[in-house]
Amino acid sequence: MEDRRVNNFTFEHQGTGEHYQFVGVLDRGAGTLLDLLLLAMLGLAIALGLASLTNWGSESTSLFRLLEWGTLLLLGPVYFLFCWYRWGRTPGMRAIGAELVDLRTLARPAVWRLILRYGVFSALLLIDTYGFIVLVIWMFVDKRNQGPHDRLADTLVIRRVAPQRSSHVPVNAPVGQA
Repeated sequence: MEDRRVNNFTFEHQGTGEHYQFVGVLDRGAGTLLDLLLLAMLGLAIALGLASLTNWGSESTSLFRLLEWGTLLLLGPVYFLFCWYRWGRTPGMRAIGAELVDLRTLARPAVWRLILRYGVFSALLLIDTYGFIVLVIWMFVDKRNQGPHDRLADTLVIRRVAPQRSSHVPVNAPVGQA
């Protein structure tokens, strides 16, 4: 069952009657970039904190890099899954006014959907440049701007908007009426 289109950008959910708009690829990219920068700063702060607790010399740079990557690999799932579960958005998504919702209900997705979404997204990024290119192209051509991770997890990234009057004019309406 498709949601009703109110105008070019806004849809009305069949079950709840809420109005929403799909968040575009460039906005989602900006939000993700903000999240990755925040994640990198958190990871670096944790790695530096752990390094300061030990007496590492300049010869320990490879060990520091290992600690930094380990922190990021552990911090990434915790950061994204916690934010999605607790608030339905990450700080980057909040900055662009986006929210992660279940496709069918527009409520927060179940935990297993969040884990599946994160796993598929991570796998795509681990494929290297090709995975990223597939992700971006897929989202550009998808009518809901969903990536493979959203499709498999049945999630949407939306902006909720105030209810709007339909901009459709009946076909046989007189010229002066809308």
